[in-house]
Amino acid sequence: MNFERLRERLAGIVGADYVVAAESCAPYAVDDKAPKTVVFPADAQELSEVMRRASSEQLSVVPWGSGTKIGLGGIPARVDLVVGLKRLNQIIDYEPGDLTATFQAGMLLREAQTSLHGSGQFLPFDPARCERATIGGILATNSSGPWRHRYGTARDLVIGIRVVHADGTLTKGGAKVVKSVSGYDMNKLYVGSLGTLGIILEATLRLYPLPAVERTWIALFLTGEAAACAVAQILHSTIVCTRVELLSSFAAQSVGRQAGCALPADTVAVAVSVGSMIEAVDAQIVAIRKLCHQEGGVAGFLVEGSTQESLWRAICDFPLASGDGRSWATLKASVPLTKVLETIHRTEALGRDLGLESAAVSEAGCGIVRLCWRGETGSPERDPTSIAKGVEELRKWILRDGGSLVILSARPAIKTSVDVWGPVGNALFLMQELKQQFDPQRLLNPGRFVGAI
Repeated sequence: MNFERLRERLAGIVGADYVVAAESCAPYAVDDKAPKTVVFPADAQELSEVMRRASSEQLSVVPWGSGTKIGLGGIPARVDLVVGLKRLNQIIDYEPGDLTATFQAGMLLREAQTSLHGSGQFLPFDPARCERATIGGILATNSSGPWRHRYGTARDLVIGIRVVHADGTLTKGGAKVVKSVSGYDMNKLYVGSLGTLGIILEATLRLYPLPAVERTWIALFLTGEAAACAVAQILHSTIVCTRVELLSSFAAQSVGRQAGCALPADTVAVAVSVGSMIEAVDAQIVAIRKLCHQEGGVAGFLVEGSTQESLWRAICDFPLASGDGRSWATLKASVPLTKVLETIHRTEALGRDLGLESAAVSEAGCGIVRLCWRGETGSPERDPTSIAKGVEELRKWILRDGGSLVILSARPAIKTSVDVWGPVGNALFLMQELKQQFDPQRLLNPGRFVGAI
């Protein structure tokens, strides 16, 4: 393939200023595989024409929002063309009375929130690195954070979608109102598919009113067992929490440093937020405080305002916020609620065997546990193969209880030795058939999704 000629043709579609030549493509590498060209279309027509060109030249394509989730997925089979969506960054439609809005995929979440806050509304998305995350990237990876406890996943909030397929065809599904006609919900097909079936162009999302007041109670415990008992009591109470997180000792200290509210060593933390009218919030905080004390909480304090915002940002970003380069692998386990603490303990034990530090942040009300293995300060480099074997051992243990384990990010040397996604059962055949129908040339993110789709 003559990529110089390709860049000329792409420049004829989007303009020469929006085509990046090979020598400048390194920042857009996926697992150390740099693309030959990067292109930035400005609208649906340009994106469609770019995909038609890629299809005719049989070029593999990686959709790129802001790159915050680019570490997710298997090592791509090849990376020819990155299609950046940062110019597709507008609000197409906003109906405050209907609590819906339509966004282009390249719009930054923080800019969308700023626009919505003026009408007292918000999108309950709080993925990692949300300051840089785009709407399309969040949906393509079905990224969720602590707000999942109250509002559901990204997939749950989509009511309409517009997509550009591998051959440049534009399609749409759903509607712009919450209540719509019955039929196949095609929206869900694209959300979480990692851009392997089509590139999300626009999405219509369900919004929520901003709570009048939101406050967070942080309770500290000497053992994980006591913390888990407190979480169980909160979940079985009448308290309506917006977020419920359990942080291992190491994670609690790291998050505390990031948020500017240092937490004592050797304590496990539980962070619970409540959002509503001020009287309701105050009453529920009192109830949370009482339950935590009854279950052995040794200390606790209230967080609000900018400190609360920093705390939850640090929790969402962990372990990414540490940025010290010692991380080997970040994993996401989905387990029964009763297995959250046992999963954390199991990961810590395996980490010790590998000579690695372990940390965990759990959306304890949903059974989601984010786990991190990283090298100890001054420790020698580890064999990536041994860490891959550790992931496999942990996955086997989790699978026995009906859970799952996914690698959120890891060094390429680890990804080559272990399946990033793990088994998906009988669904794999259906996924492969869908891929064949939607992208028969396997151009969109080849090799990165389950089963190397």
